[in-house]
Amino acid sequence: MTSSYIRPLYTVIVLALMCPFASAAEDYVAFVNTNVVDVENAQVLADRTVIVRGEHISGIVAADTPLPAGVTVINATGRYLAPGLMDMHTHIATPDDLALALGYGVTTVRVMWGNPGTLELRAKVASGELPGPRIVSAGDLMDGHPAIWASMGLEANEYTDPAAMDAAIAAQKAAGYDFIKTYSRLTPEVFLAIIEAGKKHDIEVSGHVPQDVPFKDAVTAGMRTSEHLIGVMHAAMGDDSLPSPDLAPFDERALELVESVGRGEVDVKRLLNPDKVAELATFIAGHDHWLVPTHDVMRNFTNNYQQPFPDALRYMSPTLRATFDSIADGSGFSLAEDQRAGETTLYSLRSALLGALHLAGAKIMVGTDHSLMSGPAVHQEIKALHDVGLSNAAAIRAATSVPGEYLARFGLSGVVADGAQADLVLLRANPLEDLAALKAIDGVMARGRWHDRAALDVLLDGVAARAATPAAEEE
Repeated sequence: MTSSYIRPLYTVIVLALMCPFASAAEDYVAFVNTNVVDVENAQVLADRTVIVRGEHISGIVAADTPLPAGVTVINATGRYLAPGLMDMHTHIATPDDLALALGYGVTTVRVMWGNPGTLELRAKVASGELPGPRIVSAGDLMDGHPAIWASMGLEANEYTDPAAMDAAIAAQKAAGYDFIKTYSRLTPEVFLAIIEAGKKHDIEVSGHVPQDVPFKDAVTAGMRTSEHLIGVMHAAMGDDSLPSPDLAPFDERALELVESVGRGEVDVKRLLNPDKVAELATFIAGHDHWLVPTHDVMRNFTNNYQQPFPDALRYMSPTLRATFDSIADGSGFSLAEDQRAGETTLYSLRSALLGALHLAGAKIMVGTDHSLMSGPAVHQEIKALHDVGLSNAAAIRAATSVPGEYLARFGLSGVVADGAQADLVLLRANPLEDLAALKAIDGVMARGRWHDRAALDVLLDGVAARAATPAAEEE
């Protein structure tokens, strides 16, 4: 065999090995001539074709790479292909919740209080029966006595016996939930029993750091995420004798401190110890722990209420719109004047603390603590994180690659990369330059299923129509 024959044959073999088309061309979708948003490196890779097969990206090649006949082509010229967004703290409950999230570019949601209905939604999305984001779900939240939500008239179980936690955790694992959610009134003994049972049954424990468990103790024990920054500010206080200021509506100790702050009786400039802030930041960054601050929604306890999603009013039933109006005019939460003043002051400290933790390398994820408004709220939370000091790229990473790492799929989730999950959003502008571009959506791909702008509009119009009907109010 001559060398002139070997070289072409060798070239053909190499090209075949490099080719992203490993089966019939009709199995593939190609985003042609797009700009890939590389969130990890805060850069745009111009003029690429991104090839998807099934639920994964199978190749990223030059825009002028010839494509076999039969490939489904999406003309993405001049547009930006970014990772789908993730809401890592939400409470979705209906197909409309899923549709609205998808319409705003959310391709993964983490449900923080699940039930069998949540598992049914998860299965229907996975099978393609329902359009929507991937669902990761906790089961029944685990609170102590008296359970906070029971005191508010909702059904809520109480967990008070450490010896019973092994069976309780085993039951949630067997039911198919993805993780265990702890809540605020668990005793330290029950909380630690839950942590140990989680390790035994290989299921994650996350949620609220209980009021009587120091934050660092919870992280050291093995808690993977903590919500709302509960316990974090207390861990950075200079005076260890002061109580945690978290959850003041449900904790008399916290309420007393918050009202004292509101009356000007506490020197807030000295409330946090800079050395302890730095040490805490290093501690969090050094552990397998993620913060989900739900920063924007926490404004509702302050004098600077969360904005009622003006671009999403048509998706709200009259009852839900009235609820948001009550938040906007200050009547939605029955907080005393001193309490609200104190929460307003502490929110500023919380913002500064969150920014410092980010700069020190703490892992922060976007979470909204919303239900129907999960989609619009994700965009507000990204902006809220930007406002405390995260760059555009870092704020986007908090909703993409950082959750991907938490979900143990770093490099395979929350990024546009060869082999990654095909959870993508096609944008009309570069979000690294302007976060508003995240709302300029031309299409969303979730689990490899493509929804163009027209399909998304149909979904969203359906949500709006049902929200406006009397039947929606009766439900």
